Amino acid sequence: MNEFLRFFDEKAEDFPMHLDIHYSKITDWAIYVYKKGCATDYPNSPHVGEDVIIVSENDTDMELVFAKAYVALKEWLSEYEGGY
Repeated sequence: MNEFLRFFDEKAEDFPMHLDIHYSKITDWAIYVYKKGCATDYPNSPHVGEDVIIVSENDTDMELVFAKAYVALKEWLSEYEGGY
C-alpha cells in the first residue's frame, strides 16, 4: 500500500490525476484513478464521459488491490505517457 501511495504522490506532482480509495463490506476494496476532462487527449484509453480511467481495481484482499493498482498505474503511464 505504501509503495502505491508514494508512487502516486510522486507522479501526481507532474501529472495531475484523481484518486479514490473505497472500502465497503459489500464491494470490498476499490481503487480508482482518473483524469478529469481528458478523454479527448487519450482517445484509446478507457473513459467515462470526459474522464479518462487510469486505474480501476477492486478485490477482497487489501494488499492485493493496492499491488494491482500500482502495476496498473505504471502500465498505463508506460502505454500512454511513454514511461513513468
